Amino acid sequence: MHFIGIFSNHSEYEIIKQNIIKILDRKDLELIHISSNNIQNMKNIVFETIVLCHQENMNDEQKSVLNKLCSNCMFIIVNADAFCKTKMIGNKKTNCVSYGLNQKSTITVSSIQEDKAILSIQRNINNLEKKTIEMGEMEVDVKKYKLDQIENILAIFAIYLVYSKEND
Repeated sequence: MHFIGIFSNHSEYEIIKQNIIKILDRKDLELIHISSNNIQNMKNIVFETIVLCHQENMNDEQKSVLNKLCSNCMFIIVNADAFCKTKMIGNKKTNCVSYGLNQKSTITVSSIQEDKAILSIQRNINNLEKKTIEMGEMEVDVKKYKLDQIENILAIFAIYLVYSKEND
């Protein structure tokens, strides 16, 4: 079982969860909502991946728990626009995939239209299957997934790239 912790508000979590289930069709993923309200309850869970969608006001103890969770995971998927001034502690084996509208993000948007978005992968990504996802572009049918916020599209497809299997 792959534990994926999603640090977000509840509505973002639900959108991401529903679309990941639809896109990946994997029964071995357990998506768990993390917020500043419940982070103390998560401190003993070992997540394979932490997805940091938006930043909340947290006290030092909550920040410490979040850093501990990040330091023990294989992948950190981070909204670089929201966490640009936050220092996250990973380990030498942690792979960081950033997403956002800034030019330095691993995954960003090169164009967006009413019905589709073109995502740009700006650095190679080594996924869970040890497959290298090479730089390039990826077209996303925005209407198919009923997505209206670009940050959610980027988060969903960052997770998709990390967890996609060879035959996806």
